[in-house]
Amino acid sequence: MAETEEPSAAGGSADVRMVLLGQTGSGRSSAGNTILGREAFWTDVSPVSVTGRCQRAEGVVEGRRLEVIDTPGFFHTCLTPDEVRAELSRCVKLAEPGPHVFLLVLRPCRQTREQRSGLDWFSTVFGPQFLRHTLVLITWGDALREKPAEGFLKESEELWEFVGECAGGRHVFENTRGREERSQVVELLKKTDLLIQRNEGTWYTVDMLLQAETAIRHIQRRILGEDGEEEAERGGRDEEEARKRAERLFWYELVTAVGRGAVEGSGVMEKGKGKGKKVKAVQRAAAIASTPLSITIAAKVMGGAIREGVKVLQKHKKTFPN
Repeated sequence: MAETEEPSAAGGSADVRMVLLGQTGSGRSSAGNTILGREAFWTDVSPVSVTGRCQRAEGVVEGRRLEVIDTPGFFHTCLTPDEVRAELSRCVKLAEPGPHVFLLVLRPCRQTREQRSGLDWFSTVFGPQFLRHTLVLITWGDALREKPAEGFLKESEELWEFVGECAGGRHVFENTRGREERSQVVELLKKTDLLIQRNEGTWYTVDMLLQAETAIRHIQRRILGEDGEEEAERGGRDEEEARKRAERLFWYELVTAVGRGAVEGSGVMEKGKGKGKKVKAVQRAAAIASTPLSITIAAKVMGGAIREGVKVLQKHKKTFPN
């Protein structure tokens, strides 16, 4: 199994460095195991992300040395949005000197507004260079049956447009094939090689990440009015896009906080962290699901959602004008 590691000062020597991204339940860890052909990352059926911190694993695949970094689930109910961002930032440093490709893992199911906002959130956190190094990996492709991946993606105009902006395109893994059947991995590596060639062998760097973080802080200060006198209107497509990304980041934090508060209020997940609390989460969820939702539980759910939502609203109280 992969272990949680600190960034190494020695730098990366792998032929291809990959970072797996995606929401909880998308199949990131399973995809990593399929790519490496072994049980490198822990997988389990759980309503919360099994991966709590970034993990790195290595292996030789088709004659190339791969370095794969798994990351926490996008809607991880045990981590705050700030903690998730910190781990996603850390994944870049684990892939020193930087990842060649981000594998953004999607599962073929009905895409909610929150899930689509999550894609924008990744673009916000990693900045404008993110899509240049991104390939969308659709897991559980066998669930599509006769429907082509293109047909599934086009059912959501926003999802289709987002995938079209990813320089690496898309690829499909059929989980029922098993890790012994390597053709789908070979095809993925071909697409990865093509993406690296298009980028002339370059990779996403820590400097790119720092620039994205600086841009977010700047636009947040602008919105919150902390830069003193407002600068004159200049138009500018880049500034407008930065403002929109900051607003999307706010809405993601609000949605995630409200969801986390509701889960804690229902008793499915206690406040804080810890293995014991994660293990009990499934049992509690099953117990609540098997009984009618009482007024008491409903009140706790609402109370928890309001409590966490208010925290984010106070943090960004000047984000939007009245």
